Amino acid sequence: MLAAENIVVVAPDQGLRQSLAFALEVEGYSTEAYDALWKAEPASRKSLCTIVDDEILETEAQLAKVLHGSGCRVVLLVNGVTARAAAEDDAIVLTKPISGADLVHVIDGLAETARVLEVGGAVRQPSRPGPT
Repeated sequence: MLAAENIVVVAPDQGLRQSLAFALEVEGYSTEAYDALWKAEPASRKSLCTIVDDEILETEAQLAKVLHGSGCRVVLLVNGVTARAAAEDDAIVLTKPISGADLVHVIDGLAETARVLEVGGAVRQPSRPGPT
C-alpha cells in the first residue's frame, strides 16, 4: 500500500465517521477521522483524499475553501442542494445516502490513479481526478 493511501474522513456525526472508516478499512485502507475541518487539515495534505460530509460546512465560502484551498482531493458527501454547487467545481461528489460499495469504488479509482502516477518512488498526486 502506498503511504498516500491514507484516507481522511471529516463528518460531524460520530456514527457516520465510524461507518465510513470501517467500510474503507475492510478494503485495506488506513483512515483518520475528524469532527472538524481544521483538525483534519494537516493529515489531509498527506492523504490520498479527504472525504467531507457537507453537514460540516457552514457556508458556501467554506465549501469553496475545501474544494480549492486544501491542496488535496476531496470526495464530498452531499444532499441534493449542495450537489449542484460542488459539481460545478469539478469535485468528486457522492449524493447521500451512499453505499459502502460506491465509496470504495471511488477510493479504489483514486488509489489506482496515484499508483499509475507514481514516479521514482514518490507519488505525484493528480489535482482533480473524476469518478471512475
